[in-house]
Amino acid sequence: MRLIVCVKAVPDPGIPVGAGPGDPAWDPASWIWDLNPPDGAALTVAASLRGTEGTVTAVSLGAHAPQALRRALAWGADRAVLLADRGGEDLDIVTTARLLAAAAGRLGFDAILCGHAAIDGQGENLPAVLAGFLECPLVSPVVEAWSEADVLVARTRLPHGRRALLQPRLPAVLAVEGTPPRVDATLPVHLQALTAPLEVWDVSSLGFGAVAPQVSRLDLGPPRPRPKKIFTPDSRLSAAERLRQLMTGGRVEKKAELFTGTPAQAAEHILGALRREGIIA
Repeated sequence: MRLIVCVKAVPDPGIPVGAGPGDPAWDPASWIWDLNPPDGAALTVAASLRGTEGTVTAVSLGAHAPQALRRALAWGADRAVLLADRGGEDLDIVTTARLLAAAAGRLGFDAILCGHAAIDGQGENLPAVLAGFLECPLVSPVVEAWSEADVLVARTRLPHGRRALLQPRLPAVLAVEGTPPRVDATLPVHLQALTAPLEVWDVSSLGFGAVAPQVSRLDLGPPRPRPKKIFTPDSRLSAAERLRQLMTGGRVEKKAELFTGTPAQAAEHILGALRREGIIA
């Protein structure tokens, strides 16, 4: 089975990227880029579908695509294709899908696998747009897939924890959900991937002229802080008690009482304390 895996480089989720503008760690030039985790899950599924005579080709584009492609080679991809344009800008989803569809048409494929989303907040619509350009069926989100006598079977997630078993007509696009297994490639395999050649295809060879994003990012800011929950006193309390709680910010003084005695005496003492607090009559 000829399989294509679309991969993307994202900031390493294990390394902080800074608190905001002015923080040196907020500069994207200082970030460490790695393979998008859902794309790693797609690679894992592709490796299980490949079989003995199949191939897995990783395809990517963007300024940091080589890091993602070399990680894909370390995780079992047979080939790595870098789509290069002279601008080197991060493109919008529609333009990216057009380029990937053109590359897939040249490579030939039985199935294309993508991560269902990118952890940098972009790309969740890419599999659907790509399937539209290629006029292929889309299966999403895939949690498991396997082949039976050259027939692809995929298990998808439905609302409320349900699962559906689907058999798409090939060629098809699969949007894989999840993260890759924790078992990583060995150090020699990673070192070999670092020096492995990447196939570089200029987008002009795919029939495209100057490629420019249709949507441009104007700013990148830190996450908006979540507002603190405002304390509201219980309306059943007296006005004086509500005012006291507002003045103390809802802070309630904790009290403890130690009692010793027989079980029967302890039970009677607990019941008395509950009556004094008005919890029971």
